[in-house]
Amino acid sequence: YAEANDVLGEQPDLVIIATGGLPNTSFLQAGEDLAVTTWDILSGEVAPGADVLVYDDNGGHSALQAAELLAEAGSRVEIITPERFFAPEIGGLNHVAYAKCFQAYNVTITLNTRVVSVNRDGNKLVATLGSDYTELNQKRRIDQVVVEHGTLPLDELYFELKPASVNLGEVDYQALLAGAPQSVVRNSDGAFRLWR
Repeated sequence: YAEANDVLGEQPDLVIIATGGLPNTSFLQAGEDLAVTTWDILSGEVAPGADVLVYDDNGGHSALQAAELLAEAGSRVEIITPERFFAPEIGGLNHVAYAKCFQAYNVTITLNTRVVSVNRDGNKLVATLGSDYTELNQKRRIDQVVVEHGTLPLDELYFELKPASVNLGEVDYQALLAGAPQSVVRNSDGAFRLWR
């Protein structure tokens, strides 16, 4: 891991931050520590539960891949999404393969619904569900909650280095598109150019 002092010690002319991100579970009103992520399931770091709620607030492949893995491992699976229709980001051709799997394993799909919070109740979890359209307050009693809510950037290093940069992280998009050098100067005392 590179810290700001490590980067500055190299006396760079240019720094590009490409530190990625981590799964976002911070949207839950309560129970963030009780939920696991699609990354946990897909990596094998967390074993499948017996009765699993998969919350997909991303609409892409990750939640569906996790749900497929869980179903094939013998879990009873319900996919819950706030979307109006099933996984809008995967495309029509991909839909077919997931739909076949989910029908074969009796996966339940619930649309227009959000997971609001997760609480422990004995050896079970209780997910509280809400809606963007009504005052929905339903509960699901399950063994495991798997969430896919995108990623949060690991941007601490970028913000630590930003004040010491010439351009303060700014990109001249016209120059970028033209293949021309970046020449933005927002801090004449800066020691390097910085982008992420």
